[in-house]
Amino acid sequence: MGVVATALLLATAAGCVEATDETLDLPETGAPTELAPEAELVAAPVKRVFAPTRAGCATVAVYVEGTRAGAVCSEDVEREGLTVLDLSDTWTPRVFAVDPETGGAPEYRAKYLELAGQPSADLGLNGIAPRLSTLANRIKDDKRRACDAKVDVSPLAAVEAARAAASDDKARAAALKKATERDAVSAAQSQLVCAGLLKAGSVTGQLSGTTHAALEAFRRRNMIVGAGLDADTVYALSLGGEELAYRALLRGLRERVAEAGGLLEDGTALEQRELVVGRELDLTRFAPLVEEALPNGAPDLVDRATDRAARELGWTSPDGVRAFLDELGKDGLGKARVAVTLPSAPSYHGAQMELRVEIDRGDVFFDAPGQAAAAKRKLGTVRGPSFVVYAKDGEREVALMRWATTIGGWKKERTEDGELALKYKESDVGDRFWRQIIAAPAWMPPESTPETDLLHEDKEGNVSLKRDLIQPGYRNAYGLVMLIHHESVTKKGKQEWADHGIRTHGSVDYRSIKRGTSHGCHRLYNQLALRLSGFLLDHRAHARRGKLLTEYRRTLEWNEQTVEVEVPTRGYLYELDPPVPVHVLPGRVLGDAQKPMSSALSLPPDEPKKS
Repeated sequence: MGVVATALLLATAAGCVEATDETLDLPETGAPTELAPEAELVAAPVKRVFAPTRAGCATVAVYVEGTRAGAVCSEDVEREGLTVLDLSDTWTPRVFAVDPETGGAPEYRAKYLELAGQPSADLGLNGIAPRLSTLANRIKDDKRRACDAKVDVSPLAAVEAARAAASDDKARAAALKKATERDAVSAAQSQLVCAGLLKAGSVTGQLSGTTHAALEAFRRRNMIVGAGLDADTVYALSLGGEELAYRALLRGLRERVAEAGGLLEDGTALEQRELVVGRELDLTRFAPLVEEALPNGAPDLVDRATDRAARELGWTSPDGVRAFLDELGKDGLGKARVAVTLPSAPSYHGAQMELRVEIDRGDVFFDAPGQAAAAKRKLGTVRGPSFVVYAKDGEREVALMRWATTIGGWKKERTEDGELALKYKESDVGDRFWRQIIAAPAWMPPESTPETDLLHEDKEGNVSLKRDLIQPGYRNAYGLVMLIHHESVTKKGKQEWADHGIRTHGSVDYRSIKRGTSHGCHRLYNQLALRLSGFLLDHRAHARRGKLLTEYRRTLEWNEQTVEVEVPTRGYLYELDPPVPVHVLPGRVLGDAQKPMSSALSLPPDEPKKS
């Protein structure tokens, strides 16, 4: 038997290729053919087509390398090495998901879905991930595409190129200043018009108040923490609307992938982020400004898995996304659940992982605010607080991620004699435990909270409560999820759990996370706090306890008006068993004061902000 025939027989027997004239490449005359070396006769593998193992089962479509490759029974997904991605309009982060056993869910789930479904809400930076169908519709929007195709972003691209090539901070600042010139501002305004954030008549080449408002909406849409035409904003604008719409969809996909894969490792522990379809998805940095990698830091498994998922779905370009959506038909992503192959999880992953948390308070300044600011300026580079989760991997520990967080600082509060003052709010140091995860927590303001922080006064002098700060929601003081720091204490030979009021929680005040200060709690960006809580529920034994009732009541008085505060529920409770240990390092105390001042700094009387 000849070499060609032998190769074909072996390939056919293995089920790899079909024998065709194209495969044989024989001349029409049938004349003898010079045989290629046997090593070159390698047939392209045929993609596997999946099929349900039994009739009548609930199935999920499988995608391989950009094409639909059949379907499998839902119960066979894991056995086939696949992972189900929920792309539907009913997806929520893990803490708001429906209990598969009871069908129950936190009350806030309905509100989350309502907010996620608003076409122009753009609350991703606040923890409300937009529906993928909303993000996909922006990619499909022909009017938006035609508009963006006409925008010349070259003035903005030139600014970004000059800034990237600058040798020092002074040169970078000079390059960025050119973003305020007429042609660059006009390009930015034109793009804001295409995005539906600015009226066409506002394209003047001058930075108006309406333009600044549109830029703020643009940042919310693209998950950028910044102001004006800063570096992150200019870079994003230089990419153009089509690219930004595509990256937004990939970011939405990333949250689904991270949850489905039970992943937390995002490369921040190694200071190495992977690309998704050749792109860096985050336009703002959510990690501390450090350069050194942590020992045994985990690689970027989140973006790596997202890249694989995007390629399996065929979402390798905006055109690829549009082709995928066209194939789905009129129902689109509304009810879509698909199965793909993701990279294998690391060996240390499991249903009951040995985890611990370390919070480094970084550089700590106990001096009065003015003195502390001067000390920071003199120091130049200040090491901010950081937040790391470690997992046990045999005899070693793996640092899963390193995020920016906050510690205490100088804050306003009401003293016992009723005066408004500045007081240093300290963060606990030492060993604590996470025993409870509370989804959609309510905030019960302590008596020391100034009325001015809780009330607002309208133009007619009517005073009302800032309910968003207290009731469950993304604008709540605790964000969308909270983990209480409990201290294990022994009293009369019995273990008790002391609560000193310190929490790890999400926050809508994302600028405070950049500054690194809070009232003593450890704030995280809402979207990351939700990802963390989902990871814990996936990898630690826990029990759903449901609604956590409370009887908090408080009466506020201002300008001869009385406002009643009532909090009936503290949120939706999950209990971790065993608890996760948390160790808070003291940090490096700098400045003249070596411990917090016990006295308060007097302030002039304040008034509620008028709406």
